[in-house]
Amino acid sequence: MKKGLVLLVCVLFHANLSYCQLADGSTAPDFTFTDINGNTQNLYSYLNAGKYVALEVSATWCHPCWLYHQTGTLDSLYTLHDVPGDHTWKVLFLEGDGNTTLADLQGTGTNTQGNWVAGSLFPIMNPSGITLNDFLSNYNNSFFPTLYIICPNKKVYQDTLNKGSKPLVSRWEYVASNFCSPVGIDDIKDANPVTIFPNPARDHTVLYFSLNKSAELTLTIANVLGQTVETKNFGILQAGDHSLKYDLGNLEKGIYIFTLSGSYNRYVRKKVVVE
Repeated sequence: MKKGLVLLVCVLFHANLSYCQLADGSTAPDFTFTDINGNTQNLYSYLNAGKYVALEVSATWCHPCWLYHQTGTLDSLYTLHDVPGDHTWKVLFLEGDGNTTLADLQGTGTNTQGNWVAGSLFPIMNPSGITLNDFLSNYNNSFFPTLYIICPNKKVYQDTLNKGSKPLVSRWEYVASNFCSPVGIDDIKDANPVTIFPNPARDHTVLYFSLNKSAELTLTIANVLGQTVETKNFGILQAGDHSLKYDLGNLEKGIYIFTLSGSYNRYVRKKVVVE
């Protein structure tokens, strides 16, 4: 009876999504939690470093949460875009029930669907008390699982992730590219985000974008370790459409992060594959 009630509650909460959750484009409240390995996870420190944050809020007893966990989507996101990948995202898991124990997370407790820790690559946070209640209140969180993507400009989006079937990696990346790009760059028109083509590329690639007003633009290229390998200043560009050809001859084969920065120290990040 308890499990049946739990599932019903999950479904009822899901039906009230549009009424309960933070509106898309809201400013994400900051949070700081300690994960089960003793590491501090602070939202704004990741956003200020220019990272996208993928956040899942779940409960160990929640069957839909467990089904999503078994897809391995968060692990795939972590592998592609967190520390093992291109270092452009931070992937986090938050256990949203303050009564959950470590044994529940490990699958040996009495209030769990299975082992949530085994094989999970991303940080798992299991807070309780005031800190958890503040988070749930600040985010108007009322159902599990709830998925959020938080952009480097601190805007949070969840509608596209939580409506319909739960998202695989491609939908997470779609939201990041189409809702977070450009990530707050004031000079670049939101209707015309930066495009880099060809990508993957060999000899050269071209950056396409449009400026609302004149700005001095700089391109910084970093490898997957976050090390800057090239920097080019394009000088002051006038308002309007632009296409800038960039020679890739000095870059070895691999994955690089192109950061285009303009006025007000705002920027757009794109992953580029050099073949």
